[in-house]
Amino acid sequence: MDVFSRTVGEESVGIVVRNYEGEVLSVNNRFLDLAGVAKDASCITIDDFPWRNLKLQSDAADILAKSGDIREAVNLYFHTIRQEWVQAVSVKFAHQPSPASGRPLDWEGQPVIYILMMDVSHISRDLPTFQSWTKGTYVDFEKEQIVFPDGSSLSRSDLICLSYYLEDFPQSAIAEHMNQSIKTVEKRIAAIKSTLFKIDPNCINLYELCRRYGGRQVLELKRDWFDKKSVAAQITNMQWQGNQNMISELRDQKQDYSGQSIN
Repeated sequence: MDVFSRTVGEESVGIVVRNYEGEVLSVNNRFLDLAGVAKDASCITIDDFPWRNLKLQSDAADILAKSGDIREAVNLYFHTIRQEWVQAVSVKFAHQPSPASGRPLDWEGQPVIYILMMDVSHISRDLPTFQSWTKGTYVDFEKEQIVFPDGSSLSRSDLICLSYYLEDFPQSAIAEHMNQSIKTVEKRIAAIKSTLFKIDPNCINLYELCRRYGGRQVLELKRDWFDKKSVAAQITNMQWQGNQNMISELRDQKQDYSGQSIN
């Protein structure tokens, strides 16, 4: 708790307490703010949180926490109210009350799991954004596109295609993964180049341009930023800022779109 309080202030730390069956016993307003949830604690389940797709990872962390382990993680999730991606650090640990302490037993004497969370988006060096590509760029999550100052745009499919291209996938492989024809992929890549080279015509290729303006880092971290699916990576000793192991693990979790039609 001390690390969280020193980093973002005690009032900015989200706290939730669950019993071993997963029932929420207590949750503070800050945690609800972080999750974008405005409900009474008595009716909250993991399905209400934006990271609900990580339930299997959460269940595995619960098991380790119950055995006495402290689980720390960096979470990247889409905040539906703020309409933006949030990077948060969380820590999970179990507490088993003991009557030997001489103090009243909390939570009716049942063992519980504590989860602390803090938003580090504003201070983390590891949360790249599309806006860094060029001033005036913005993300339209409703239309699933990135819009540049001159009115040109890249669609969700364009960005997914670009992510494969930057990983040196041949066009035939990109076409297979995206369930599109090679001709469609060729036209898409040409359109991407035409759009992005307006940012800096002096760049010799897409690799250099995307590396220079942050696009490559964005797509290495997550292939599809419009699916709004959360990702998480385990860390240790609160090494969340500048942690390359975290970045590598998040990259490994990128979605594979083989066999899916993305127009």
